[in-house]
This record gives sequence, structure tokens and C-alpha cells, in this order.
Amino acid sequence: MQRQKKQFLIMVILLVIGIFAYLGVRFYNGKQEEKKAAEEEQSKTLVTDFKSDDITSFSYQYEGELLEFVKEDGTWYYKGDRSIAMDQDQISSLLDSVARLNAETKVSDYETLADYGLDKPQNIIVLTAQASATTLLLGNKNEMLSQYYVKTEAEPDVYLISISLADVFGKSVSDLTKAEENTEKVRETEDSRE
Repeated sequence: MQRQKKQFLIMVILLVIGIFAYLGVRFYNGKQEEKKAAEEEQSKTLVTDFKSDDITSFSYQYEGELLEFVKEDGTWYYKGDRSIAMDQDQISSLLDSVARLNAETKVSDYETLADYGLDKPQNIIVLTAQASATTLLLGNKNEMLSQYYVKTEAEPDVYLISISLADVFGKSVSDLTKAEENTEKVRETEDSRE
């Protein structure tokens, strides 16, 4: 009987040691994953890095026309006609896509911007946050990588990004309106410019 008690006690001790070893390994692995994620975050190349809430105005080209938007008292307006009620969520979504823009690759050594479609950009997006403006030039798609070339006007480097900003910003004023009631106003504004 005493021998069985000893064996049972040894088994309990081994089980407790095994549980602590398992928990220790899980804790260690968790810390390693956190460390790796932090290193990956630090190694990211950012094309833009600001909060979308800090953006006070932006503009881009749509079918050869410059569309400009301004924020006043936390509300976005189309600069061409402030009476049009803009869909604030859609505009926030647009700005979220460019506020903290991660690059997959940075190209510093190149001969000409024409190689990337940046000599004649597909679109030019201007973002103003507080007192500074950032101008993004959108280039061609790299078909092999399924990524897109982009460059800031102020920096010499060319970047490859994973999203097509030309598609994201391929929206007319009527695409960004809040309700159908604005559609007629937008059409009148667009017709008056033609």
C-alpha cells in the first residue's frame, strides 16, 4: 500500500512538473511571437504615416477633373458645392487607405520614372494634414507581383504597394454622396462644369 502511495505521489509530482513545463514553453513561444511581430512592424517601410483624422483636405483627379474636399468642424464637404451631403464613412474609408500606407518594396536605384508610369501618373492625390501636404503619384501595376507603383512628390524613392489606389480613388462626387437626394444636385454641379 505504501509503495502504491509513493508511485501515486511521484506520478502527481511528474504531472505537475509537466504542466509547468508546458506552460513555460507556451509563455516563451508567446513572447517570441510578440517580439517577432514587433520587429516586423519596425521593419515596415511606410510611404505615408499620419492619422486619417488629422487630414483637413484632400484632392485627386477623376476623369480629367480635379475633385477637392475639405473638412470643417469634423465634417467633410465637396469644395465645388458645399450643399451636397457627403457620405462621411466613405470618405473616412478613402483616407484610411492612404493615411498609413505600407510599402512592400522600396526602389531607390532607377534610371527614369517612366519605367514605373510615374512620369505621367495615373492619378495625383494631395493630402493636407495640419500645416503640411503630401502628394502621392500613382504609377503602373507590376503585373508579375500584382502590386502598384507609388511615389511621394517630395521623396526620390519609388514604392510598391499591395492596393490599387487608382481604384480606391476612382470615385466621382456622386459616388461619395450620402443619399440619393443629392444625386440631382451633383448632376447639376457636374453639368455646369461641362
